Amino acid sequence: MTTIEDELAALRAENATLRDRLGQQETPRRRGWGWAIPSAALIIIGAVLAPVAVITTWAQREVTSTDAFVATFGPLARDRAVQTFIASRTVDVIDERLDVAGLTGTVFDGIAQLDLPPRAKSALTALEGPATAGIQDLISSTVDRFVASDQFATMWNGLLRTGHTQLVASLSGDRKAAVAIGEDGSIGVQLGPVVAEVKQRLVDRGLTFAARIPAVDRTIVIATSDAAVRAQTAYTLVQVTAAWLPWLVVACIGIGVVMARRRARALTLGAVGVALAMLATLAALGVGRVLAVRALAPDLMPRNAARAIYDSVSAFALSAAVAGTVLALAVAVVAWFGGSTVSAQWLRRGFGSGATTLRAWAESHGVSTGRVGVELYRARVLLRTLVALGAAAIILLHRPLQPALIVWTLVGALVVVAVLELVARPPEVGAGTVSTVGTEGS
Repeated sequence: MTTIEDELAALRAENATLRDRLGQQETPRRRGWGWAIPSAALIIIGAVLAPVAVITTWAQREVTSTDAFVATFGPLARDRAVQTFIASRTVDVIDERLDVAGLTGTVFDGIAQLDLPPRAKSALTALEGPATAGIQDLISSTVDRFVASDQFATMWNGLLRTGHTQLVASLSGDRKAAVAIGEDGSIGVQLGPVVAEVKQRLVDRGLTFAARIPAVDRTIVIATSDAAVRAQTAYTLVQVTAAWLPWLVVACIGIGVVMARRRARALTLGAVGVALAMLATLAALGVGRVLAVRALAPDLMPRNAARAIYDSVSAFALSAAVAGTVLALAVAVVAWFGGSTVSAQWLRRGFGSGATTLRAWAESHGVSTGRVGVELYRARVLLRTLVALGAAAIILLHRPLQPALIVWTLVGALVVVAVLELVARPPEVGAGTVSTVGTEGS
């Protein structure tokens, strides 16, 4: 008669035999070291190209999407530093075109020629200076109020939309474009529409001589960079590379991982490499901010206006780099969890044991998923794959990519996987199948 001890001994012997066979099957499949060099090279290339993909995507976005272009530069119309800068330049242009002191002097000279008492002429002469200053203050206050108004913001957005349709002309060097790029790399916005609106407001307030302000064809420089000139020659290249470069990054890292001897470890290291590259991009954007402000201020504009413009222009690249860092670190953690390290296996076994204990407690209280749970257990690999692909599709297809979206998508995917692990019901040992939850790895 077979005793329990004999059955346990037989099970241990069978378990040892199965382990030996598994080891013999896995050993020949492990790739040789000859695959390690090309695998590492592809992963490194993918990590290095990741920041380039971010920059080219940003460039294509600004060129091809009018809404994105307006979203980038539109808020500048509400920035007080930029408003002060534009108002100051507008007043300077009006002063160049309209001699307020000369016109005021002409008016007072004409009045002085009238037959006035000596005391009246003396008082009139004393009023000439304050009258000139008052008109100049009126012009300045009118400009300030207009630049701070909703009408200016609306006009600013309209100019941006019109200018975006001419962006290709700007990149080709057309100086008549609303947003013009000069040969020296200067980027400017036309002041003509602003002066025309201020002119009409002054006339409406009774300053009829403001009608003498001629049409202005003046462009103020809001930025300067050698990159603007290089952008003219790189326009076609950006259009082409922005479409496929992100996929090239994914392909390089994916192929490198498949070729690796230890795929989970390779994926972890590749994700960490991408995260480091994105952190380097963030550092470069920070250094670029300092250099841009130094290049623009104080010769072209005040420092606060230069900072506001740079922050607005680089906002998308900054957000994409942060999101890329979060995504890469999340992939690294997931890859580590699925790897064959001792700590990862211990954590998986702990999770599997917890799920088994909770499932057993539920079944002891009459709660069981029955046959459905068994089928879910058998399809667990497929279900986990579908959850992973779904989460990846949400992240890859969402634009713009936001760190919060990445975090909550991954949290949701983990919750779904945890629920599936709980409701899945391993077949009984006597049925010939033994649960291996928590021991899988690569």
